[in-house]
Amino acid sequence: MCARPAGGSDIAKPVILVVAAALYDRTGRVLIAQRPAGKPLAGRWEFPGGKVAAGESEHAALARELREELGIEVTASRPFMGRNHAYADRDVEL
Repeated sequence: MCARPAGGSDIAKPVILVVAAALYDRTGRVLIAQRPAGKPLAGRWEFPGGKVAAGESEHAALARELREELGIEVTASRPFMGRNHAYADRDVEL
């Protein structure tokens, strides 16, 4: 017996690998940003980060995204946790 993807469709949704960073200062304040209007999930709050490009490591993707978005250089990072989110048109592995 074959399992059918959720929603009854036989078409596999793309899986998008995303990295994000929890950035905090010496007082414990955490940096988050609100997604801008016109983007998917506009208005929701998120940590800085973005999609991992083909052939790119997760660490390299995180360093690139933080450089592009915030103008900062990563000096240290470590994996903390993972989450999967299923949307109607795609699955996101965070």
